[in-house]
Amino acid sequence: MRRNHWGYTFMLSLLGLSILLAGCTVSGKGTGSSQEITVWSFTDEANYAIDKFEKKYPGVKVNFVNIPGNFYITKLKSALQTASKAPDVFMLENGNIRELIDVPYLENLSAAPYDANKLIPEQYPFVQANEKDSEGNVKALGYQATPGGIYYRRDLAKQYLGTDDPEEVSKQIDSWDKIFDIGERVAKESGGKVHALANWNAISVSYEGIPWVKDNKLVINEAYLKVFDMVREARQRHVLAEFDDGSAGYAASMQKGEVMFYPGASWALQYTFKANAPDTSGKWGLAHGPASFSSGGTYIAMYSKSKNKDLAWKFIHFYNFDHEFLTELAHDQDYFTSNRVVDDQLAPTLTSAYLGNQKHFEFYSEEAKNVPSYQRTPFDTVINNDIYKNVLQLYLNNKMKTKEEAIQRIKRDVKLRYPELEVD
Repeated sequence: MRRNHWGYTFMLSLLGLSILLAGCTVSGKGTGSSQEITVWSFTDEANYAIDKFEKKYPGVKVNFVNIPGNFYITKLKSALQTASKAPDVFMLENGNIRELIDVPYLENLSAAPYDANKLIPEQYPFVQANEKDSEGNVKALGYQATPGGIYYRRDLAKQYLGTDDPEEVSKQIDSWDKIFDIGERVAKESGGKVHALANWNAISVSYEGIPWVKDNKLVINEAYLKVFDMVREARQRHVLAEFDDGSAGYAASMQKGEVMFYPGASWALQYTFKANAPDTSGKWGLAHGPASFSSGGTYIAMYSKSKNKDLAWKFIHFYNFDHEFLTELAHDQDYFTSNRVVDDQLAPTLTSAYLGNQKHFEFYSEEAKNVPSYQRTPFDTVINNDIYKNVLQLYLNNKMKTKEEAIQRIKRDVKLRYPELEVD
C-alpha cells in the first residue's frame, strides 16, 4: 500500500506539472514567463516603451524588430498578407496610415473587448482624425502628437529682434510677411552670414496635412498655391539659407547660429536639435508662427490574425493610455504624447533646459489644440512629396515661369500616377 501511495502521489505531481506548463505556453494567456508578442517598427524609439512594459509586466517578453528605411511598408504588407511571421503589433507612420487603415489585416479596436472609442477622447482631435477606417472603426491608435512651432536661436533673436522672450518673439513672427521682412534685414545686416529660414521647405511644412483628394477627385487647396508665391519671394529677398533638409550644412547651421527660425514638430526637439546641435543647450526657444500645424506622427495597430490579441492589446493600451508610463516618457525623452490628460497635467511645470527652461509642454499643448483636423487620403503622401514638392522646386528654380504652368504639371503628374482619380 505504501508503494501505491507514492506512485499515486507521483502521478498527481506529473499531472499538475503538465497542466502548469500547458498554461505557460499559451501565448498571451495566463501569467507564465513564456508570454511573448512581436512588435515591428520603422524606428527604434519603441525600445523605451518596451523596456518599461516588460518591467511592469515581468512575465512578458516583447520581441522587437526594427526595419528602418523605405522597405518597412513593403515587408509589413507582405507579412500581413501571407501571415508569414507577421507581427502581433506594428507601427505605422502618419504618411502611410491611410494605405492600410481599410485592409482586413488590422484588428477592429472599436469592438469588444478593446472599446477604443471610449478611450480616444483623451487624445487630440487631429490625432483621432486618422485612427478610424472608412466605416468609422478605430484600427490604429496614435500614441504621438506632433504639433509644430518655430524653434529659434535666442542669441540671434536678442541681436536682431531685441528680445528672446517667446511671447514677444511670437508677436514679431506671426505672419510670413513679418518673417520675410526680418529675413531681408538680417541678411543685409549680417553680410549674408545669417538668414531667417534654412530653406523653402520651412515654409511648405506649415501646410502639410491638407488632403489632396476629395471624393476621388484631385483638389488643390489654396494654401498650396500660396506657397508657390511665398517661396519665390523668400528667395528673391534672401530670406533662405538654401540648406537642404538633412544635409551637413543644415545640421551645422543649428550649431553655428546661421539660421534664426526653424519650423518643426514636437519630435524635432529630441531628434533634430538635440541630435544635430548638442552643444547649444539653452540657446533655443519656441515661438508661435504664422499658422498652427502638425508634421509626422506614429500610429500603432494589431494584426487581426494574431494569436496573442489579449497581450497585444495590453501593450497598445500601455503605449497610449497608461498615464504613469506616459509621464515617464515625457520627462525622460521630452516626448510629447497624444494623451491630452497627461500633457495638461505636465504643462504647468515641465520645462526644457535645452529650450532655456521654457515650459515646452505648455507650448505644445496650446498648439495641439489649434491644429486643424484632416483625415488623410491614401494619395496624399505621394502627391505631396513626389509631385508637389518636385514641382515647387522646379518653379523656385525658374524651370517653370508661371504658377499656372506649375499647376498644370501637378495635374499631369497626378493623372499619370493615379489614373483612377478625376483631374480637371
